[in-house]
Amino acid sequence: MAEKKAEAKPEAQAAPAADAAPRKKKVNELTLAEIDVRLAECREKQGDHASKYARQLLARKKALAS
Repeated sequence: MAEKKAEAKPEAQAAPAADAAPRKKKVNELTLAEIDVRLAECREKQGDHASKYARQLLARKKALAS
């Protein structure tokens, strides 16, 4: 029984690494083009830029533009 448990662990550890979705980027790591896409998504889903996330995106866009 101990052998079965020991064999199952390496397989279980390898599977999540292969199935993991790509990590989301932080706001400070986004480019201007990526920020525009995210702001468009906010407009579609929320209707405006009132959320904290949208305000952070706008601030980052302003910082990159200057």
